[in-house]
Amino acid sequence: MNRILMFLVACLISMPMFAQTSFYIRGQLGKLPAPAVVYLGYSVDGDVVYDSAYVENGFFKIMQYVPYPVNALLMVSRNGEPLNFFSAKNVAHLYIEPGANIWLTSDEDISNFESTGSKTQDEYVIYQTFMAEINAKIDKLTEESSNTMFSDVSTQGMAAKRNYMERFRAAMDERKMKMKEFIQQNPEMYISIDVLDEYAGAFVEYSEVEPLYRILSDKTKKTTRGKAFQKKLLESKQAAVGTEAPDFTQKDPDGNKVTLSSFKGKLVLLNFWGSWNSASRIENQEMKQILKAYDSKKIVVINVGLEGRREQWTKALEEDRLTGYNVSDVKFMKNEVALLYKVSAVPQNVLIDETGKIIARNLKGNQLEEKLNSLIGKK
Repeated sequence: MNRILMFLVACLISMPMFAQTSFYIRGQLGKLPAPAVVYLGYSVDGDVVYDSAYVENGFFKIMQYVPYPVNALLMVSRNGEPLNFFSAKNVAHLYIEPGANIWLTSDEDISNFESTGSKTQDEYVIYQTFMAEINAKIDKLTEESSNTMFSDVSTQGMAAKRNYMERFRAAMDERKMKMKEFIQQNPEMYISIDVLDEYAGAFVEYSEVEPLYRILSDKTKKTTRGKAFQKKLLESKQAAVGTEAPDFTQKDPDGNKVTLSSFKGKLVLLNFWGSWNSASRIENQEMKQILKAYDSKKIVVINVGLEGRREQWTKALEEDRLTGYNVSDVKFMKNEVALLYKVSAVPQNVLIDETGKIIARNLKGNQLEEKLNSLIGKK
């Protein structure tokens, strides 16, 4: 068989596969005129796919491929130029899937869109409706966080901040319960694997998440997303509650080595944070207030900075004046201690007992205070 014939045969073989994985989006955004452009972006197995289409009298069309359903981002630039910032009105989340023929309509603000042709998107709309009330509650709390109390470090300001954080955590816990309820009610929906991934969060608590994964449909478990999540779930057994805390040594800002195992016989709190992360900085201040009530001879705090630049880390240490030891290898999210403890986002914490066993993860605010009270009591 000559090379040209082999090439033609290869094309003929690959065409049905491309047809199975390709999708079409056709849409009308009111009467939006040229030179507007619709930009499409989504991720497949860690690789980002981009595409775009010109808008003519409101109409546009895009054809691309995707091997499994993913949540894509559609953005509209009215002048056709790529933008670093898109307003909420010009952004839409849309589930695309292999073989989908999607028809999308909206006014000139794409965020108001409605669509047909994607089963996964239909499931996503059901999920959004199910979560609407709690999401609105969290949005309201998020708006509240922008007020001036977060720059107030007085006793009154810290108390207000603590009160806000407890209300926000309660709302987030309520949201998690709603997500769990949705998964339990809709285990056959493909969207439930994405909901479960978000529910599990940056650190997967195996005993809590595995039962929810188990009830998903076999069809979903066999998908690429389902298999990837199963792998993540199995890996979460490392550094889970009840396991031996992995030992480590890392240096403080002066180059002194800090080793976890040297604190055997004491309660140890590992605080994973980042100078670049506002939530970390807020929780650092709250944690300082909580720890004031406890004997430093009974509890050791090791603050693990997930930092990419040493000068930013040391500057934040001067500003926050954290309780305990401060360590970092300045490898950002690849910090060796973070990798040992399966930490991929901040803020997080790990509580280790006197024998070196992990007894809790991610206790915040009142939960942390109650746990410490039960273990060592206040001064």
